[in-house]
Amino acid sequence: MADDDDILGAYERELGPEPTSRRPSNRGFWLVTGTLLTACIVLVVEIFSNRPIANSIGHAQFDLNAARDAALEIKASSGSFAGANADGIDRAGLDEGRLSAVGPDQVSSGLYELSVYADESTWAAAVSARPGACFYLKLEVGQDPRYGAGTTCTGREALDARDDRW
Repeated sequence: MADDDDILGAYERELGPEPTSRRPSNRGFWLVTGTLLTACIVLVVEIFSNRPIANSIGHAQFDLNAARDAALEIKASSGSFAGANADGIDRAGLDEGRLSAVGPDQVSSGLYELSVYADESTWAAAVSARPGACFYLKLEVGQDPRYGAGTTCTGREALDARDDRW
């Protein structure tokens, strides 16, 4: 009959020596680091690829505010918004003639072109920031300015502006 030493020796020969202490794998570290690095790169690409959108939006809002100032000046000198129609806005020479205006039922073709609606007590304008994205501004006598956004970019559509801000 085999004694304990023989049994342990046979067991060790069958399974091999016990593993010696070896350096732990750093695979998990590289997996997490690679994932974070990839996510950061994707985020930076998204930020820079969407930067033109932010510029277009800011530009459209700047153009509407410039036209608003011109409309308020026309109203102050004439007593009504009627003179702040497309012709009146064009005559104002906004931003050194860079901005132009079209009638209330014509679609703004993009930045630098406003679609303007004007009557005695109401003025509204729309400008297209990009295809399918339009910003509105509406002024009414005795009321705060109203802002809006939509897809149809006409001065008449800007009459539906209801928000306190963009």
